[in-house]
Amino acid sequence: MRRNLRIVLTVALLWGEAAARTGLAAESDRDLREAALTAITRAQQFLTGKQLADGSWPHEGHPVGATALVVLSLLYSGQPAQDPTVQRGVEFIARSEIPDSTYDVSLMAMALALADPQRHRGKLEALKNWLVAAQLKEGSPSPGAWWYHRDEHGGWDNSNTQFALLGLRECAHAGIDVPREVWLRAQQHFLRNRAGSIDGNGSVTFGYSGRGDARGSMQVAGISSLMITSSMLDDDRDVKSGQIDCCATRDDEVHRTIEAAFRWLGQRGTFTVQANPAAGPSWYLYYLYGLERAGRFTGRRFIGEHDWYRLGVRHLISLQNPRDGSWFRPNSSEQPLVGTAFALMFLAKGNSPVLVNKLKYGDPQGSHYGRGWNRHPRDAANLCDHVAMRPRWPRLLSWQVVDLPLAAQQQDGAALLQAKVQLLTGDGPLDLLSDEEVRLLREYIDQGGFLLAVNTCGGQEFERGVHELVQRMFPEGDHKLELLPDTHDVYRSEHVLTAAEGVPVPPLWGVDVGCRTAIMYSPEDLCCRWNKWMPRDPPRRDLAVRLQIKRAMDLGVNIVAYATGRELLDALTEPLLLARPDPNASRRGKLEIARLRHTGGWDTAPAALRHLQVALNNVGISTAADAPNVAATDPLLFDYPILYMHGRRNFQLTEPEQVQLKHYLDNGGFLFADACCGASQFDESFRTLVRQMFNKELEAIPLDHPLFQSPLGFDIRSVRRRLPLAAAPGAPLQSEYSLGPPVLEGIADQRGRYVLIYSKYDLSCALQRQATVNCAGYASEDAVRIATNLVIYALSQ
Repeated sequence: MRRNLRIVLTVALLWGEAAARTGLAAESDRDLREAALTAITRAQQFLTGKQLADGSWPHEGHPVGATALVVLSLLYSGQPAQDPTVQRGVEFIARSEIPDSTYDVSLMAMALALADPQRHRGKLEALKNWLVAAQLKEGSPSPGAWWYHRDEHGGWDNSNTQFALLGLRECAHAGIDVPREVWLRAQQHFLRNRAGSIDGNGSVTFGYSGRGDARGSMQVAGISSLMITSSMLDDDRDVKSGQIDCCATRDDEVHRTIEAAFRWLGQRGTFTVQANPAAGPSWYLYYLYGLERAGRFTGRRFIGEHDWYRLGVRHLISLQNPRDGSWFRPNSSEQPLVGTAFALMFLAKGNSPVLVNKLKYGDPQGSHYGRGWNRHPRDAANLCDHVAMRPRWPRLLSWQVVDLPLAAQQQDGAALLQAKVQLLTGDGPLDLLSDEEVRLLREYIDQGGFLLAVNTCGGQEFERGVHELVQRMFPEGDHKLELLPDTHDVYRSEHVLTAAEGVPVPPLWGVDVGCRTAIMYSPEDLCCRWNKWMPRDPPRRDLAVRLQIKRAMDLGVNIVAYATGRELLDALTEPLLLARPDPNASRRGKLEIARLRHTGGWDTAPAALRHLQVALNNVGISTAADAPNVAATDPLLFDYPILYMHGRRNFQLTEPEQVQLKHYLDNGGFLFADACCGASQFDESFRTLVRQMFNKELEAIPLDHPLFQSPLGFDIRSVRRRLPLAAAPGAPLQSEYSLGPPVLEGIADQRGRYVLIYSKYDLSCALQRQATVNCAGYASEDAVRIATNLVIYALSQ
């Protein structure tokens, strides 16, 4: 069997080299991601190299504003706040006097709020006060707008106004109180100064300082500004006697204006990422930054038919200075320092984890706001903003709308995999979902995804539809929605949610798939409450409404904490997409790994091995698409060079099974196993099995063993291991990560070759991307590296 293993490895590596030469279709996306990451790194290096000794960056008499802009771009693009360059910049901003400049003050607020809002709270209060005082009041040229300086009798423009609102938004999200009338005046300003019609298929434009002069940079400024103000201005008109009427419908002028503005921007002949629409080269990189803001705040993946971010990344990369990594466009009014910061913030969207995909379905008119899938248009956005404000979560989280019919038509499973959570909402039947859409959702779940369905407005048709959807996704009939007990981990994953004063815990139904509950359904309209959340409640909001919103937000945080395990992928990280098994594909020269059947949950993580196979293909080891399961007494056992075993319950192998399994291992076979989520029952049973088969205990594999630093695989001497912390009764679930080598044990034969390698910490659930906060095991990316090295070790012996 050992000779066959070497043949498999040789053929696999040769196949991998040939595949790399031919160029697969997915490589264009991979190349784009790599190019974007390289561009981000080079831009960071350019900006870092321009910092002065006092921590500032100079720019035409605006050192504070330029410094804040650069710091903001470095933070957005992934530089930690503890980075020395960032720290020097932040300290310069913090000790600087507040200048008489709307741009500078707004950028200072954004940078300090992103870097460390608690430490700089006093400064943020002062910056907020300046911006509030600088807003034009009644009797001025345009109440609600801002001008370059704090001058009540000066002019106004939508560029300064956008930046003021961006700065105030970050203050509000940092816990600084911004008066409601500030948001209201700004919203009325943009509604008053729009041009065009919001009725039907009409379009709306925004200019620089009036109703004319439409240009792309001001169009996205208007969209972003209206999104900001609407998120701060829920008026509780849908509340009666302390109860929220989640079925209330009203004409939302703001969101109809946003839709009409997008129609102008997205139309053919107008939309472009190669210039500032209707303005040419002028303020081009500033436009791209505004485009990123508008796209992020509204969760847009497409503007019209344009994949704006992908198109923008391609064009920006082509314009980057090959010598120093900067951006500068002649006649664009932007110098390299400012232009590079704007370009970097556009690219940095790819560094922002996508937490939630909101699924658009059954909407032939293509409207972004309305009933059905989007009755509560700010639900996902507000949930992401709320989560990002919490400790232990990234400060930058994004969400996006995914057109499910389009994704199914294009078989674009990667669009779903960009987010750890898919949000399916509605108030009607779900038979609008096609078989292709249902199949795509099933594949997403198989790939480790999580689906949350929320009944908006309490529609009985939607509830029936969710039950039927589960049946369509799992026609084999072994999965169904069941009411989750109040002891389920989701009720303790971050907040402790318990029944109190006769109020039960919020009900959730779920479907267990693999290592966890992978589908949840809320019969209560959580989205309605998420939609009404604001960083600061209105002063006259009813206490009962506040409690409803808090309860829904707490549960929302718990759901995403449970679904993600707080492990998030940024948008530029390519998800490992599982291919559909092809039963007709040739197995010649391909590695086949078999799963060992037993009574302790042998298929707890059914897709784990498929994920490993994808990773092996990526390092040049060609694997068969399927993963057959065999019993230890099956004569076919010897056809497979590697056996894989996992579980989470007690099990035993019969004496004939033990005899044949040991015979397999003694004759060149290899077994690697792990306890799902560190399950103690499986661990005890596996150790007992080893003692019975080999009459000795598992031994720790020394850290200088070659498998920890494989030349064909990875260096795994430092990996992230998650350990749940013992929680007191009534305390939330918590875990901590440690860095170090993986804890691996094994049994070696007389020649020193390990025939069996075991991990008492989870690999399988991590491979399936289903690890939760309460799961003792390795981070998903490290589990892939560990398992890959184990396979390479087995093949090379």
